[in-house]
Amino acid sequence: MNESVEIMVQRIEVPELVPARMLNEYAYCPRLFFLEWVDSLWASSSDTAEGDRRHRRVDAGGGAAPLPDEGELKAARSVDLASERLGITAKLDLLEGSDGGVVPIDTKKGRPGRDGTPWEADAVQVCAQVLLLREHGYAVERGEIFYAETRQRVAVEVTPELVTRTMRIVAEARATATRLAPPPPLRSDPKCPRCSLVGICLPDEVNMLAARQDSRPRRLMAADPDAVPLYVMEPGSVVGIDGGRLTVSKYREMLASVRLIDVLKVCAYGNVQVTAQAMRALFERDVDILHFSYGGWLLGMTTGLPSKNVMLRIRQTTAAARGGLGEPRRMIAGKIKNCRVLLRRNGGDAVTRRVAQLAALADQARQAEEAATLLGIEGTAARLYSMLSRRCSPVRTACQARASAGCGTAGRRQTR
Repeated sequence: MNESVEIMVQRIEVPELVPARMLNEYAYCPRLFFLEWVDSLWASSSDTAEGDRRHRRVDAGGGAAPLPDEGELKAARSVDLASERLGITAKLDLLEGSDGGVVPIDTKKGRPGRDGTPWEADAVQVCAQVLLLREHGYAVERGEIFYAETRQRVAVEVTPELVTRTMRIVAEARATATRLAPPPPLRSDPKCPRCSLVGICLPDEVNMLAARQDSRPRRLMAADPDAVPLYVMEPGSVVGIDGGRLTVSKYREMLASVRLIDVLKVCAYGNVQVTAQAMRALFERDVDILHFSYGGWLLGMTTGLPSKNVMLRIRQTTAAARGGLGEPRRMIAGKIKNCRVLLRRNGGDAVTRRVAQLAALADQARQAEEAATLLGIEGTAARLYSMLSRRCSPVRTACQARASAGCGTAGRRQTR
């Protein structure tokens, strides 16, 4: 079993072509490149939404892009190019003819550097586009970046140093993609707070736990989604899609219509149908459908593809095949200690003498030598916690406090 897992890990294949946009991400932050390209993780933010808006026109395409010996190129949008020799693929936002040659123009939502020059990551991306155009026979002297915030074009001079830097990044990115774990986060970098993946990357937390930084973590605020769950409780209703809105109808009578972007989850109670078209739209936005009984019991969940943390799954499979108990021991011991803390905080004298048993079970979990023993310790701790938690239920404690303050019969009824 161990050999098969190791062979599987060694045979990880990287796509032959690295997108030029991913070279931009690698130059900006190698960890961001890994999370997006290898793990296929993505999180939207106001910056990414603004970038999408700025690209609407160029993404629509348009214009002809003949090869150099097929005619003159005037202007073309959304042009795809690839080269196996370079190991790069790219989609050019705009390609313009100029003095017998062509100029690739990439659109960015922000502004150039303070000295008016393009950012290094942007220059690397445009350099990759220039190299692709030259590979296909076009005459290209320079590239340009259109920064939408300042509405100016900034030239990118393709120097030998920039070409060397770009090809080095191609090699480094491919090598990074073969690893089982992402690169370490940047250290106290000003790029992190505005990164859309900061809530996934957790740069300061990871660095602190890995002893890579001594300072306290910054207060990096992950995005708080504006979407909320949609509860559908009308028996016989149908959830459908109409443009960008979810509709709830019954016998063709419209009951509700909400914007798809405002839906976090769909909670269907009882006999509620969801059309195939609505499911597909929900899956595209990573919105799950939870199916409940009329009484509110969760029966199942309809979801799209599972998490795309490919390398994480490989590491989990490898660890399971090796049969090590290090991580399970620490995890279960931590769970038991957490239960003990909760009981000590909320249990009072009623549980004081029994929480010592949980401390002993946590010690036993850390020293367990077999999986069956570890499972037994976990079950014992769960049973003990369940028994003791009844004596310090937050609902019971609150109701008792209200009853002593004069809540009377209502408080006693809720307690029972």
